[in-house]
Amino acid sequence: MKNTLLKMATLAAIATSFSFSSCSSDDSPNPDQPGANEDRWITVSGALMQDEAGDGNGGTMIYSITAEQAKDANTSVNVFTQGTHVKSQRTARLQASADGNFLYNIQYVGDDGGIFNKYRVQGGNSFTPDGPEVETAAYVSTSPRWLKAAEGIGVAVRAAANNAEYEGTSPNFVFKRRTAKTDAIVLDLNDPKITNTTSFELALSDEEVAAGYYVSRIDVPVINRAGNKVFIGAAISKVDPTSFTLTDAGLPSFATDNTSPKSWAKTLVLDYPSLENPVVITSDKTRGDTNGYRSTMQYVGDDGHVYQATSGEGAGNGGSKILRINSSTNDYDASYVFSLDQALGLTDTYIETWKYVGNGIGFVIYRLADGGGYIARVDLNANTATKYNIPNETTLNFRQIQNITQNGDDVFIAVAPIGQDGNIYVFNRASGEMTVGAKLVNQTGNQYIGVY
Repeated sequence: MKNTLLKMATLAAIATSFSFSSCSSDDSPNPDQPGANEDRWITVSGALMQDEAGDGNGGTMIYSITAEQAKDANTSVNVFTQGTHVKSQRTARLQASADGNFLYNIQYVGDDGGIFNKYRVQGGNSFTPDGPEVETAAYVSTSPRWLKAAEGIGVAVRAAANNAEYEGTSPNFVFKRRTAKTDAIVLDLNDPKITNTTSFELALSDEEVAAGYYVSRIDVPVINRAGNKVFIGAAISKVDPTSFTLTDAGLPSFATDNTSPKSWAKTLVLDYPSLENPVVITSDKTRGDTNGYRSTMQYVGDDGHVYQATSGEGAGNGGSKILRINSSTNDYDASYVFSLDQALGLTDTYIETWKYVGNGIGFVIYRLADGGGYIARVDLNANTATKYNIPNETTLNFRQIQNITQNGDDVFIAVAPIGQDGNIYVFNRASGEMTVGAKLVNQTGNQYIGVY
């Protein structure tokens, strides 16, 4: 493993919040794993289609039932007719408190993109605003990537790739580097406000920069158990530094390079809560991305290490992995890698999302090269996995999925084909037993994307 120190200065500043009026289990100290509570609210979310079935761009609906109802196959939920529309022009990026009593959202794009809202969950379609709205767009744009990075703490981020830098004159331009303008903020979720911000230019090692590699996206921040570091997943892209075309203005436009090897997996690490001292750590266990799509991809385990799923390795590169960031070194653990391909005896698996549920156990949702949607229980200590058989799995599409939730030993996953009815499936984290829970009634083009 190696650490790549960032070459740019960090510009940190304390932020001012902007307010607007607004209508565990016993063996795991992780606060995201609460003890079982049958009266706990379980919130179901669904994405509305906009132009094409399954695009999820028409907004988000939510509806809450009790944990007991969620486990009952006789319960029926239609979030699209019974639920409440969450403020967001496109798919909302929802998060929830561990006890299920609060939902958090940063509106995604549109006139109100970047506005943070907190809601108290009161059952059914009753979600009441709690606390002030907070404007984050000035720091992380109208479409920030964000997560509940620890209980009561949100971290929102964005990395916007700058234009390629070059020297020389036409036609003898020489590529120099491509960097990313990187921003991060900390949100107090209990008393909604921004508590800190940072902004800096992010570059990789000199060797990687010269080869055309650059950070193109960051996401899924998580704060370590010690509370002194925040780990942020990254996607790395590449240009061909030797190939360019000239724009109408006579300037070079360097070609995207999709033929060279992908970058080794990387994570951006910042000191917390200062958001200072940015460092990029690199794993040589897989050439994949660590930023995921719209859901959590890394968790603090009950052993204190951070377990991080990767994706996008590409055909023939060993499929998705789960890596470990050591709690003592805050760097990748060179001795550890979990291969979903090897554990299941498959090829080119792609982890859509997963949930760490304690004792080294996780539940993984993945697809194969020819699509589909599959669920497996993984043991990260034994390096084993067991696949479940669920209806319609070869045609399921979990690309939009945002959340798996846990209540004691119960793990809840919404499973429904796009535009078709499905169910909440309930998995016992200790025994692995799967049962069928509440029915999810669907509508044409829409899909269920999360349980909170």
